[in-house]
Amino acid sequence: MNTTPSLINRKPPVLYVVLLCLLAGLVYSKLFSSGFISWDDGDVLLNNKDVHRFDVKAFFTSYYVGNYAPFTMIGFAIDWLLFHGNAAAQHGINLLLHVFNAILVYQLSQLILKDKAKAMLCAVIFCFHPLQVETVAWVSAKNNILYAQFFLWGLICYGRYCLEHTRKHYILTLLFFTAAVLSKPSAICFPLCMILLDYLLKEKPSVKDVILNKIPFGILALGIGLVTIYTRTEDKFITGSHAYAMHERIGYAGYALLQYISKFLVPANLSVIYPYPQNKLLALILGYAMIAVLAFLCFKLYRSGRKTAWFGLLFFVSNLLLVLQLLPFGEVLTADRYMYLPILGLAWTLASLLPLKEKQLHYLALALVLVLGTLTFFRTSAWKNSINLYSDIIKKYPHSFVALNSLGAEHMLNKNYDQSLSYLNAAINENVNYYKGYYNRGLLYAQTNRMPEALADFTKAIALKQYPKAYVARANVYYTLHDYPKALADAQSVLQAEPQNTKALYLIATCYDEMNELAKALDYYNKTLYFVNDNPLFYLRRAILYGKMQNLQACLNDLNTATTLDPDFAEAYYWKGVAKANLKENPCADLKRAADMGFEAAIPALKNYCR
Repeated sequence: MNTTPSLINRKPPVLYVVLLCLLAGLVYSKLFSSGFISWDDGDVLLNNKDVHRFDVKAFFTSYYVGNYAPFTMIGFAIDWLLFHGNAAAQHGINLLLHVFNAILVYQLSQLILKDKAKAMLCAVIFCFHPLQVETVAWVSAKNNILYAQFFLWGLICYGRYCLEHTRKHYILTLLFFTAAVLSKPSAICFPLCMILLDYLLKEKPSVKDVILNKIPFGILALGIGLVTIYTRTEDKFITGSHAYAMHERIGYAGYALLQYISKFLVPANLSVIYPYPQNKLLALILGYAMIAVLAFLCFKLYRSGRKTAWFGLLFFVSNLLLVLQLLPFGEVLTADRYMYLPILGLAWTLASLLPLKEKQLHYLALALVLVLGTLTFFRTSAWKNSINLYSDIIKKYPHSFVALNSLGAEHMLNKNYDQSLSYLNAAINENVNYYKGYYNRGLLYAQTNRMPEALADFTKAIALKQYPKAYVARANVYYTLHDYPKALADAQSVLQAEPQNTKALYLIATCYDEMNELAKALDYYNKTLYFVNDNPLFYLRRAILYGKMQNLQACLNDLNTATTLDPDFAEAYYWKGVAKANLKENPCADLKRAADMGFEAAIPALKNYCR
């Protein structure tokens, strides 16, 4: 016990750190030519105005993609400040943080295993295992890397507290835990890991040691947990889509644990999506068998004095508890990214049971770098872009309606309409009650001017789920068809659920504008701009409305704002010229700029006013 503190305080050898960085850079090198993914990257980074404005207040008072994670959002804001939309730089930051986490794993593993060679083996597994690719390659998964970093620091500090009983390390543990839960709510399992460390590192932990000093951690975990249930419910991540009976959820949880262990031991056919098994009965039987086996192993290991192996298994399970679908959320049973930290538990168990000497462990670590690193190198190819990623899922799970829908949506964004329709039809055929499939196919029909089919699909999506996006989309179709009363009705339905939905507010404004109810139109344009004050199109439409109301100075003010926000907004320059002409000001520069940018209406106006 006297030698352990000096062991865990030793920093990793410089040569080890250098080699780790070089090898990780090589293994993950393909990521530097990869782009962003349409899943979440837009919401958390590319299109997130709070991130672009570095709005710290918003980070602490808002939630994004179902997560309350202000520290992660600050991380995204720093990345945007430094690199903007440079995908290579974003991937590079994730990789650097991942390598730093591997260094922390080395230090923590020395504390757990009391063996430098085994600690290095665990760090190699953590750094190079293909299961880690999803977290490192997906820009949006920065929350996984950040929370893990603070989580690891916290465990190291608490381990030192267990051995040295210093108040400094207890306070540091609490601070790192706070940072972890503010990076990702998954960190709320930290108090369970503290209890496991109590039993691993202390001979006979007292009730005070096990319970009382966890109270601040438990209170914070409970608070963040309640916030997360609220945010995930609000963003529709917690749904009834997999609301099985509790005995079925427990069985599926066991089946998920079996999958995770299998993928750890044999990392083949990895995928971003692992659907629920088609053979429900077999999955439940295997799940309960897995739970029984794990319980038996933990009992036997504990009774036999193999505390480290016992600790590793319970660490693995504890860090997966929140994602075993006991509380149903999302559309998949398991995901590689959920193993980012839990993989350590299996690595510790494996390393503690290996009867190898130091030299043999070094050879094994080198072999794992070669084998796991090669698998990881090829796995990163799937993350080149969204189409590659979704296609990779479909190769392994051709009946995944989620992947088929996503691939169809991605082809639609690229205007590959025939391919898009094929995949969206396939998604709906796989699941006739999948509302997102109908919604995306409706968008495709609307973009290709097949309005009756678009209306039918949006109506079907709404019938399956009260989906605000489908209401907005159907309202836009009605607007295009000049059926303004129905467009207004759909947009108003959206506002009942989301009063600040700017797309619905803007749509109502344009409907009233077309119906020549100018006062109502102005009221809704004002509401729209109250919530979004940096959209040049909104200013243009209100400016034209002001022109109809003969408020020419207000019209010109809005047009000036529109061209300031978008210096290449040709239509805004045209209307600026018209407004200036009516105000007896010189319109020629604005009309010429609009004409030079190809806005056809500006050409005759320029000839008329600027001969």
